[in-house]
Amino acid sequence: MRFTDLLRTGVLLSAASATMLATGAVLFGILDNDQDVVLLCTIWWLIAATGALMVAQNRAGDVSRPVSRLLADARQQRMPEEPRVGLTIANRLWPLGLLTFGGLLGAAIAGPQVAGLGAGFPIVWALLWRGQESAVKAIEGRDGVTFHVERTSPMKPITLVRGPGLRRDLPTQESKRTAST
Repeated sequence: MRFTDLLRTGVLLSAASATMLATGAVLFGILDNDQDVVLLCTIWWLIAATGALMVAQNRAGDVSRPVSRLLADARQQRMPEEPRVGLTIANRLWPLGLLTFGGLLGAAIAGPQVAGLGAGFPIVWALLWRGQESAVKAIEGRDGVTFHVERTSPMKPITLVRGPGLRRDLPTQESKRTAST
């Protein structure tokens, strides 16, 4: 599976998880007739989203340090393995599923604050990681490579392999000057 696809999927599933948890918090808050908890959860979601947007704004267009380290440590491989998209997503994003399921179960048992608190974390994750896909695509286009997620155990850190891709030649300042004269 391409790394950019995993990043995009992670952002979308994080947003879906946050939506499910927020909906669960609101619904369980209504059922428990506990509007104060729903109001506090809403304030938490706004704080989480604002903080994540501020951090994301400061690094607009840049690859984060963990992603940069992954790309730098990627080993060269001629032919990538056959993609197993579902298995790769399950291997890499299982903590998100566990958070979503645990938050909804906790809301049903302990109260809406469990799902409300849990919803803030996927909000932050989705907002912080939404620009990483385009940054990695820019590096792939510049270097003429594609990064694929290597098949590993769900408990091991993610590793990438670098395969051949299409190089995109961008005009340099020198070529622009010679073309204009």
